[in-house]
Amino acid sequence: MKFLRQFASLAMVIAMFAACNSSKKTASSNRKKDPVAADAARKIGEMLDRLATDLINATTGKADIIRTSDGINITFQPDFYFESSSEKLTSEATNVLNDISGVLNRYPYTEIFIEGHADSTGNQLNNKKLSETRAKTVALYLKSQGVVAERMAIAGYGATRPLVSNATPEGRRKNRRVLVKIRANEQKFLATQTQVAGTN
Repeated sequence: MKFLRQFASLAMVIAMFAACNSSKKTASSNRKKDPVAADAARKIGEMLDRLATDLINATTGKADIIRTSDGINITFQPDFYFESSSEKLTSEATNVLNDISGVLNRYPYTEIFIEGHADSTGNQLNNKKLSETRAKTVALYLKSQGVVAERMAIAGYGATRPLVSNATPEGRRKNRRVLVKIRANEQKFLATQTQVAGTN
């Protein structure tokens, strides 16, 4: 029960991400016509570029970090980050998450969505539960390192969103993953830029 209570606030944040996605398409089309919006988009892009660089430097190749069109994705493979068939983090995983937490704490105007995924082998209900528990474990660890819980949301998708075919051992290995999506909280970030400009 204590474990579930710790994530009550995270579960509520999931709805926020769904609402944000529906508004982003409209916002992106408006930016092309509005120079102020275009400048804001440029600043957000530059901030995400810096964040991606800082994450890559901090993790020194121990995490798969990709800069996407709308943010940053970090992929953790369970065979490195979790004990076999367990949600328990390895010591190597905690070292990497310590580094990631330090960077995320320097970028408080970002949102973090943590997804757990599994391959198609075994009992799918159990796989879905394990994928969600692993996502929760990562979120709890980030929280223990100072990342504010309200910035995070979690979900466990089981085997419903494979990256590649589950027909081979290598494909199944790639599909067993935790994906951390980092997106800008545009309102908060742009507010910080206004404050900085006002002090100059």
